Amino acid sequence: MQICTLILSAGKGTRMPSALPKALQTVLGEAMLSHVYQTASAISSSIWTVIGHKAELVQKHLEKEFGEEAGKNCILQTEQLGTGHAVLCAMEKIKDCIDLENTKILILNADVPLIKKDLLQEFIDKAKDYPLGFISLLLDNGQNYGRVMREDFLKNVQHAPVKKHAENTGTVAQIIEAKDFRLAYPESEIFEVNSGIYLVNAKLLLEFLPKLSSANASREYYLTDIISLAKKENIPVEAFCFENAKALLGVNNPVELNQAEEILQQEINTRLMQNGVILHKPQSIRISPFAAIQKGVEIFGPCEVYGKSEIQSFTTIQSHCVIKNTIIGENCAVQSFCHFENALVGNNAKLGPYARLRPEAKLADDVHLGNFVEIKKSFVGNGSKVNHLSYIGDSLVGAGVNVGAGCITCNYDGKKKHQTVIEDNAFLGSNCAFVAPVKIAKNTLVGAGSVITHDTEENDLAIARARQKNIKR
Repeated sequence: MQICTLILSAGKGTRMPSALPKALQTVLGEAMLSHVYQTASAISSSIWTVIGHKAELVQKHLEKEFGEEAGKNCILQTEQLGTGHAVLCAMEKIKDCIDLENTKILILNADVPLIKKDLLQEFIDKAKDYPLGFISLLLDNGQNYGRVMREDFLKNVQHAPVKKHAENTGTVAQIIEAKDFRLAYPESEIFEVNSGIYLVNAKLLLEFLPKLSSANASREYYLTDIISLAKKENIPVEAFCFENAKALLGVNNPVELNQAEEILQQEINTRLMQNGVILHKPQSIRISPFAAIQKGVEIFGPCEVYGKSEIQSFTTIQSHCVIKNTIIGENCAVQSFCHFENALVGNNAKLGPYARLRPEAKLADDVHLGNFVEIKKSFVGNGSKVNHLSYIGDSLVGAGVNVGAGCITCNYDGKKKHQTVIEDNAFLGSNCAFVAPVKIAKNTLVGAGSVITHDTEENDLAIARARQKNIKR
């Protein structure tokens, strides 16, 4: 049996006021869609995503985070006509790419960032022998979730329609959406609700989808109607109740987004501390579930670690740092207020405070960066030091180089970027500007205050400044 996952990510999210589509709202720095996609990738042979509102943004996000295939496997729902219509659009494309007889379609929503692999695997193991299965939940308040209606409820309300809490036991009869339930049974309530997660035989799904109707309160094609279609044809349907699995509830507004983030933050930080990571003030430390923090790391809050960052053993991160998609080696000391993004740091580095690593910054072992130093698209070699108020961009810096305070590489001429090369053991005096393209050879000493526009030779003394004149005031 093959598992093909279909993620529904076409909705606008009217209760989430934002310029971004709902699926791209972030939890611990990662889009909700990314959380779901990452989980699905652990159990699926293929993943397809239905996109609609601001489709181009969602597709580009998937390509960037999960590769070209993830972008290609996006299916456009041109009109948002309900979940049933979304799945129909998808199946029309998927049907030629899968073995209909031996594939089950796992249907997920993009707004469940807390969903876990183990829970999905448990559901699949339980539901795999049924043509159609779904996950239900028990809630104290059904809110806007579709109600799971069982045979005993339908019998009871026929005899006592005003009964407030009719018994809801027996086999599953149908799922009725919240709006339609309130219209049909205004005096009754059901506490078992639909999670929106299904496992369906591909061939059966393809057969039922064209039969869906929009004759309901929302004038949409509900995927939930496949339950009643299956019952009419005596096809076994089973609801697997996970009771209070709050991880399966969708995130629909800013309050729920914050709640989901707090839950996940506590889960991640607790697991890290149990595995030997020291977190000071963990309630103020936000770490992406995609990040890897090794045993012996010490982090002081507030601090943020996002994306596929990796922090290796016995490194210390002081407070007020933001680290995104960056690898930091062993035994490093990162002082407060540093900001790193898409960078690589070797072992035994000493960085900050107020150091900034921009994309493609690469530091070898034993590098020192001091306060207000910015590195962009540059390599800094072993043991080199850039300790004060400097900018190094589009540069190759060798080993043992000392960069004085206030030095900058002038890498942009107004049209193109150019490279600066600073070879091993060069000593750059304070307040120097290096106008690229330029090469500073090994063991060069550059006098303070120089503007260097020409290459140097090994062991040169380079000075480029006017002679001082003292004149009467």
